[in-house]
Amino acid sequence: MTTKLPLTDKRFLITRPQAQAAEFVSLLEQQGGTGICIPTIEIVPPESYAPLDFVLRDLDEFDILILTSVNGVEALFERMHETSQYIGTLTDIFIVAVGPKTAKALEQNCIRPNLIPADHRAEGVVAELLQYGVKGKRILYPRAKVVRPLIVDSLQAAGAEVIAPVAYRTIMPEGNGDRIRDLLAMKTLDAICFSSSSTFENLLEMVGACLPGLLGQTKLFSIGPQTSETIRKHGFEVALEPQQWTLDALAVAMVEYYKNFE
Repeated sequence: MTTKLPLTDKRFLITRPQAQAAEFVSLLEQQGGTGICIPTIEIVPPESYAPLDFVLRDLDEFDILILTSVNGVEALFERMHETSQYIGTLTDIFIVAVGPKTAKALEQNCIRPNLIPADHRAEGVVAELLQYGVKGKRILYPRAKVVRPLIVDSLQAAGAEVIAPVAYRTIMPEGNGDRIRDLLAMKTLDAICFSSSSTFENLLEMVGACLPGLLGQTKLFSIGPQTSETIRKHGFEVALEPQQWTLDALAVAMVEYYKNFE
């Protein structure tokens, strides 16, 4: 007799770009689930690389490098390659990776981070760097165009000089709103998985005011507290949030959720 897997017959909408969601989808499939990738964000270059290129020419003048996402790592190394910057320069800089996925992306480029905060959020980065000591330090923080000001404001208030050039932008993909509306209208989705506040806010804008009616019994799963706060701020309920704020942890939490749910 074949044992039924916890996510058998469960269907999930994944709002992360497909290339970045492949491992997450694989984890769901291993437990019998089906992940349907219709991204609500798209990663694109900044309007201008000039600010980033300017600081990359003087990397050896920085004491600390903060990288808060895989996207940030990929954008940094791609630009270093394009501008013929020597990657070995990074070995002399104290490097902070916000979480295990960001650290793995660094290691794939032969760079090992010096610090991975236990709290995989901007709050964790700030807390541990303040303990490390940042007064008088020059800090490079390649970032998305839209981020919370917490890292920059907190570290500058502690006496650091923080340079934060835009390394990439997230935009809303065209055409996916109709696909998501059609999928929701079929009433066959068990849950939608959100990996950031922007994935939810973009879905809300793409689907429009009809979202509450289309959701029906479809649950909303969030990767962490910031995303959950955004979802609730718009009047929606979060059915699941893992204790650790990673996609791997979300997949594990989903398995436990449906074990208990059934």
